[in-house]
Amino acid sequence: MKNFMSLLLCLMLVLTISGCGSKELSSATISRDDARVGGSLSFVYDKENKKIFVGGEGEVVQFSSADESKNLSEGTRVGLKIVAPSEVTNVGTTTLEMNGVNYSSGDFLESVNGEKQNFFYLYPLVSKEDNEVKFTICWQDGTKKQEYKLVVIEGTKFMEKDGKIS
Repeated sequence: MKNFMSLLLCLMLVLTISGCGSKELSSATISRDDARVGGSLSFVYDKENKKIFVGGEGEVVQFSSADESKNLSEGTRVGLKIVAPSEVTNVGTTTLEMNGVNYSSGDFLESVNGEKQNFFYLYPLVSKEDNEVKFTICWQDGTKKQEYKLVVIEGTKFMEKDGKIS
């Protein structure tokens, strides 16, 4: 019995160290949001590497006013629609981390008739100085976190509040 308990303890330790229970999911589907917040920008999503590229030489990220209904401050934003991988069966525990802030599923998942949907909209602030934004999603308990990166392509310009382009 003592040997069995020792073996069981060792097995549990090995499984814990190897990350058992951390299921790898396919990448989310990412597209521009329906309203095209940020303007008509070129958009490429590299699903395999979880990288989103927006803008291009001479393209302009539009200035967006504050939107209290979405708790968004004013600034140059790029709107994204992010859809959970098809393997996700319970979005109730989905978490998002961006800019050092953690959000629970109630804070960002879209809801229809009180039911949480398998997608959300994200509106990260971008600028000439901050042209890359990383965000991490854990879709459900027992799955690995997925890190995504939004990159504004070099040569993209930004509209200021007064309408000037820089």
